[in-house]
Amino acid sequence: MQTPQDITARVSAMVGEVSDPLWRFELAALATQNGAQERTPSSIFISAIAQIAAFKLAIATLGWLILRHGGSSPRLAQTHLATAETIAAIHGEDTTRTRHLCGALRENQQAHPQSRIPIVQLGRPAASITDTKVLLDLQSDLTECVMMRPLSFGSYLTAFPKMLGQMFASIGQVSRYRGAIPFRERVAVAYRMVQGAAYAKWWGQASRGSAVRHALFGHTGNADSSQLEQAMQARGTITAHIVHGTNVGWPFAGLSDIAIFPSGADARLGASLPAYGRTTALPLPRPAVSVGDGSWALLTSYTHLQHPAYHKNGADADIALVNMVCKAAQALGQEPARVFWRPHPQIDMVDLAEKARLENAIAEAGFTRWPDDWPYERLSEFSAAITSPSTVLSDALRLGQPAIVASLTPLQSDLLYAAHPLLIKDREGLLVALERVLDSSQRNATFNHAWSAINPGAKPQIRSIIDAIEER
Repeated sequence: MQTPQDITARVSAMVGEVSDPLWRFELAALATQNGAQERTPSSIFISAIAQIAAFKLAIATLGWLILRHGGSSPRLAQTHLATAETIAAIHGEDTTRTRHLCGALRENQQAHPQSRIPIVQLGRPAASITDTKVLLDLQSDLTECVMMRPLSFGSYLTAFPKMLGQMFASIGQVSRYRGAIPFRERVAVAYRMVQGAAYAKWWGQASRGSAVRHALFGHTGNADSSQLEQAMQARGTITAHIVHGTNVGWPFAGLSDIAIFPSGADARLGASLPAYGRTTALPLPRPAVSVGDGSWALLTSYTHLQHPAYHKNGADADIALVNMVCKAAQALGQEPARVFWRPHPQIDMVDLAEKARLENAIAEAGFTRWPDDWPYERLSEFSAAITSPSTVLSDALRLGQPAIVASLTPLQSDLLYAAHPLLIKDREGLLVALERVLDSSQRNATFNHAWSAINPGAKPQIRSIIDAIEER
């Protein structure tokens, strides 16, 4: 029986014969999303018709979106790129794939008010450049930064021959993929391919006389952003992917010269795939282990829109974790009211019935909702922190907190959690882990062991990012 534990190896086999790295990354991400289930591909004839139809639709869509929402003149962009040594490439949205790099840009601008790093806006145009900038910069801290959309109708037209070449080449690429490709996904990938072709043409025009040495990508690995990177690299620019989130393998692969991951464990997984030129994490001194105030923290994250467990069974996994922690608290004499529950940020976006089920489980356990005025950094003050697999692990370690990770659904074996000495799967394991973090004689050694296994990296800052890029 196939399980998530070996998904990276199975995806590698499914895309092993796909020769174009752009298609390999796109199809690998699709395979991961579908649980790496091999399927008999469509006949070559049917697949070819589907690919041609998908590309025709994608080409028409891109042209219509440029006409509707506009782009940036390559000639005007030259004036901004002529003096910029570093630029940022970010999607036009305020989400997890943009906040980490936007935060670094804000800090850099506060420290160096005259240093305004230009922003290249990635993604499918959904609004004007001005409106998109507002969506990206909700705090209005980056208003002085120039934003450019690497598209113009001229670059679209000049990229047309390349788009046609991509269309015909795609027929052979998808035929080598050992999985099914729904037509909707064919269109989505085709769109990113043709948008990337237009990106590359735009950069070729806009970068004439450019001084750009470093291009920092908040998210990449898709066919559009990867083609932009290739165009930049061809002109001597070093591209860097500033990675957000826990590396899950193929969906995080890209063509950047360097990928800077949130932890050393994530970087090691990234280095195991045929992708980046180099992988690393930003150096961070090991903090002192926190003492704890006698209270516990419980952070649940199965109940959110992108988690397979939520789509399959709603809030079941988080409710099981709540019940497990409740029984552990009873066994160890922990007052329920001193167990503080922090849900995933998407708790208000999930199905209302599932949200209510989880909140009812918290109420029945007698736990306390994390107060709205408590900062996330308050995590360092608890005697025990229990989380489902998430970025909370690395965040907690940076705060000196030896967090316990409870995995109640099948877990991919090459993720950083597998190396964590406080990974548990049942109530007995939780009791053992709690003893290790609550006993002052064991807490420090347990934290040091966890730190060495995960190697958390520092929060991204522009200066430290550039230092990592320049390191040889």
